[in-house]
Amino acid sequence: MASPEAISTPRGMRDIKPEEMDVRERMLDGIRRVFRLYGFQPLETPALESWEVLSAKGAGGAEILNETYNFEDRGGRRLGMRYDLTVPLARFIAMNPSIPLPFRRYQIGGVWRYGDVAKGRFREFLQADADIVGSESMLADAEIAACAVDVFVELGFKEFMVRLNDRKILSAMIRFAGIEESKVDDAFRAIDKLEKIGEEKVFGEFSQRRIPKEAGKKLMELLSIKGEPDEALKEAERLIGGITEGREGIEELRKLLACAGKIGREEYFKVDFSLARGMEYYTGPIFEVFFSGKVGSLAGGGRYDRMIGLFLGKDIPATGISFGIDRIAEVMAKEYVKSERGVFVAGVDESCSDEVLKAAKKFRGGGIPAMFDLRGRSLGKQLNYANSLKIPFVVIIGKEEMKQGKVKLRNFESGEEKLVSLEECIELIKSG
Repeated sequence: MASPEAISTPRGMRDIKPEEMDVRERMLDGIRRVFRLYGFQPLETPALESWEVLSAKGAGGAEILNETYNFEDRGGRRLGMRYDLTVPLARFIAMNPSIPLPFRRYQIGGVWRYGDVAKGRFREFLQADADIVGSESMLADAEIAACAVDVFVELGFKEFMVRLNDRKILSAMIRFAGIEESKVDDAFRAIDKLEKIGEEKVFGEFSQRRIPKEAGKKLMELLSIKGEPDEALKEAERLIGGITEGREGIEELRKLLACAGKIGREEYFKVDFSLARGMEYYTGPIFEVFFSGKVGSLAGGGRYDRMIGLFLGKDIPATGISFGIDRIAEVMAKEYVKSERGVFVAGVDESCSDEVLKAAKKFRGGGIPAMFDLRGRSLGKQLNYANSLKIPFVVIIGKEEMKQGKVKLRNFESGEEKLVSLEECIELIKSG
């Protein structure tokens, strides 16, 4: 017999139990529905990519590459497991330069990173991405942001917001604060941790990265500019409007918000200059979806106009978003998902077997998931089994019920029982 260690999952990997998968599948069905409504087409890419693709300068960044699973195959080729779904998309576009643009694609798939498991992270996780390739218009960014809003509305979320910023505005603020050019990327990385570690520790990061205290303090003051989107952008313009990058970023956000207003989702948007997004490939607007609880970011993305050029030799504009499936599933399981209206059909004894099978068939024909006993157990054990699976309804069929042409419907949640026809039973279960 194998030891428990020998049959455990690899560190950082996990099995996802049926009750968790139920939440995930219903969530992914909702996400796909919205993606399709926005005209996104499905795409699948390999789990493995060449190391040359994954390590392209400006694609993932040094920190991500350090966490990338990579190895040589038997032919001596160096390969890596994809760490996101954006780099494979860029490679796909480069391999298919004749594809009609703009190209709207979505992909749902696993990604792998050799991260620190002690921090509650997994090394294999699922992402759902939607991207628009081939448009410089801020309307494309507004479409991505509006699609994200509609995804969360579809999933039943009540309290969430889309935080908006622009990498050009951040760059201008960093320079305006007096931080030298060689420290700009260091400042980005420190700011990106603001939500997780707080202002005091970010100042500590500044110090470690040799960013002067006064410059760091000035930058934090700039990042804290708040107010309605129009007010915040006006204040930013007053301070950094003289810097070309800053002026461009402010204009991009204004256009994005104007487009979002026409689409009709602007009430969910908030300008937040402290939003940084860690990936180095972002070139313009960036956004994250935040839930009101302590969960943090549920989705994030932005514009990346130069990544595809790493593989194609010429830049093609692109913008997109990635949904964190694990975090969304966690919130849904706690807040929004109710038990699916399934039924367990229990026979009092063997003489009821045929009627049990007929009833199960009728329930399934009516769109209701139905199960029955496969082990010849007593009625009591059947009921215990159904209860252990958290099936909300049990239909009991015995000789008396068969004589009357009816079934006994028991609601496990309320304990209520009713003697009804099979047709009535189906309607009652559907109505909850």
